[in-house]
Amino acid sequence: MKVMHVVSLICLGFTTVSFIQFSLFGTVLPLVVEELGIGYDLMGVLMALWILVSVIAAPTIGRYIDRANPLQVLIAILTILSISSILTAFSINLAILTIARILLSFSMPFVWPVCAKITSLYSSGRRYGYLTALYNTGAIIGLALTYVIIALIGSNWRNSMILASTIGFIYIPITVTAWRFSIDSIWSSNRARESSRTKILDRSRIIKLGILLFLAFLFALYTWSFIVNWLSTFLVKELGYSYNYIAIYMVLVAMVSSVLEVAAGYYSDNVGGLKGKITILYIGLIPSTILLLSSVLFSPPTIRMASILLSVIMYRISTPSFWSIVNEVIPMDIIGRFSAIYTLAGPFSGIFSSIVNGYIVAATNSMEYGIFLSSALLLTSILLYSIVDRLYRKYGFS
Repeated sequence: MKVMHVVSLICLGFTTVSFIQFSLFGTVLPLVVEELGIGYDLMGVLMALWILVSVIAAPTIGRYIDRANPLQVLIAILTILSISSILTAFSINLAILTIARILLSFSMPFVWPVCAKITSLYSSGRRYGYLTALYNTGAIIGLALTYVIIALIGSNWRNSMILASTIGFIYIPITVTAWRFSIDSIWSSNRARESSRTKILDRSRIIKLGILLFLAFLFALYTWSFIVNWLSTFLVKELGYSYNYIAIYMVLVAMVSSVLEVAAGYYSDNVGGLKGKITILYIGLIPSTILLLSSVLFSPPTIRMASILLSVIMYRISTPSFWSIVNEVIPMDIIGRFSAIYTLAGPFSGIFSSIVNGYIVAATNSMEYGIFLSSALLLTSILLYSIVDRLYRKYGFS
């Protein structure tokens, strides 16, 4: 039990610190565009090209997640992300900025897969939903902290990047110390019994379920890519709010959504099996879709801001299922390899979101059409997850 708690806290800190570095650029995007004199359409294309590195890195390197010591993976990712942030801070031209963002894209696809792998190794299957929810809250906490950082720094995007890099380097020795005192001694024994927990399932059916899971995850993450990379553009550029003002509400969003997210994960474990995971998907994604649409259907800025922030909160309720479903459906000995493919939904959604929303803002000077598209894809994701649930029960795996 002690090890499980240490694992959850390490992964929570890891996802939080990683997501600060990942999402900070999207948060300060209006400031970067203004200083560098780059159009939103060109910036969208550049962001897509940077993310393309993740598409290449995930399947080629991801296979080693099943073999490597998770601590080594954590240290490598934190180091690369921190170097990326410091390079971004000192970017004086597009060439240096491109190198910095490529480094980030190279390492980011492995954050969630390694956490999923650690959860599988060091916890009971009865707690997948709860533990996944716990480390998954690092995404919304990290996103909220980027607004806090930029507000505290005084809207200086370069100094905020330096602070993010410093946080990353500081967390490395904390991780190493906690891991070696609590976890390292049982690494070998868990590796040895990993194969005994493998589910024996029909290969063709697993492939079919895996493809559906990937597509459902892709469409759901399109909305999250919008939130990470374009929410500040909507709130700052279109609605006219300051970073200081937004930071207060983002902290509240992070607090509320974190509590609800962990509660959702705990609830899904109590329900049990795939049914519990699918249930909280519906509870979160359906209201999130409606609220997202509401943010462009009403005219008062306060209502539009409230709608989209409430949409973020409801969206986060569903997120524990995105990865705990993998633990539920995919055999233990191929989770790392499948996760390397599954996590490609992140960079693909980021590429599409960057290009599409960049051109939408450049052409219409508004995010409204981008929000409509995001809502439609979120609804499609709900339908695909419903098909996964139906097939899983039809195949007799439940």
